Amino acid sequence: AKIVAVTGSAGKTTTKEALRHVLSAVGKVHASAQSFNNHWGVPLTLARMPQDCDYAVFEIGMNHPGEIRPLVRMVRPHVAIVTLIAAAHLGFFKNLDEIAVAKAEIFEGIEPGGAALLNRDDPRWKLLGKMAREAGVEHVFGFGENARSAFRLAGCELYANHSDIAVKIGKKDVTARVGAPGRHIVQNVLAVLGAAQLVGADLDKVAAALADLSAERGRGRRHILHHPNGPITLIDESYNANPASMAAAMALLNATPVAGEGRRIAVLGDMLELGSHSAKLHAALAELIVGTGTRNVFLGGPEMRALADVLPSEVETEYRAGAEELKPVVMSAIRPGDVVMVKSSKGIGFSKLVEALLGKFPAEATTIEPT
Repeated sequence: AKIVAVTGSAGKTTTKEALRHVLSAVGKVHASAQSFNNHWGVPLTLARMPQDCDYAVFEIGMNHPGEIRPLVRMVRPHVAIVTLIAAAHLGFFKNLDEIAVAKAEIFEGIEPGGAALLNRDDPRWKLLGKMAREAGVEHVFGFGENARSAFRLAGCELYANHSDIAVKIGKKDVTARVGAPGRHIVQNVLAVLGAAQLVGADLDKVAAALADLSAERGRGRRHILHHPNGPITLIDESYNANPASMAAAMALLNATPVAGEGRRIAVLGDMLELGSHSAKLHAALAELIVGTGTRNVFLGGPEMRALADVLPSEVETEYRAGAEELKPVVMSAIRPGDVVMVKSSKGIGFSKLVEALLGKFPAEATTIEPT
């Protein structure tokens, strides 16, 4: 089997699931369940790998240095993807360069002749590329909008429930519709196309399979909720949060059209594991909200107090101590036509808010199908 390993500060599971989805169009695929990406999950995924699979996709995570190294040496991928470097788990590191160095451990397990696939638009592209070569990786490729990317985004039209992209891969032009919306999803898809090319998959079939890609639960899945007076759109981003994924989720919310008199509503919970940087990074989220199409914000969790304190009066803000305290406030505020996005780190329990909304207003369909 051709093996792909995925790490990064955000987009790991989305990229892994997209690879599972598209490679299933061209062969038998084995991939990690959910976010099985640690010292328990990775060996378990390996142990469950069938002998006759054509492709295997492993997600490898970390929140401390030295965690990826032993895992990637078990997996021994032919292609290793680093999605991006961002302020996730920053409480355990001095800065983003230290996070990049820890993620770069993935290069140490790449099979001879294998490839590293890196985000060419990431400020730490050069550092990662240098570390890949120092680890003996023979082939280092970039994906992104950068003109020198091997897997280059040449065109991109973003819509409320899908994206249309044009990608330049060598002399080949690939066009595709991506069923899950959002510019951050497009970036992950560039890595998916790159990995598919590098493992020898049929790119035309892979690109066609992107059309019915859908977002995962807690990672951007959309529900159309039934209200007697009109639909409500719920975007479930309740699984994880760091500054980079918050920016992506807010962009997604602001790109989603409301119906009638509807509003864009952000329901935000704490970003965990940011250590001494936490208050500053939470307060900085104001830049993602002020002056956008989102003017109603519900905040929960002790760290979100820092954001509540700096949001100006033009943003209607409700702050509560946590998910339970916030639930009745959100439930009574939702109106037909609204688009509601719920985003937090998993430990804050904002998935309960998603469940409560789905319970009160049953979904008409589990996801929006691309049109």
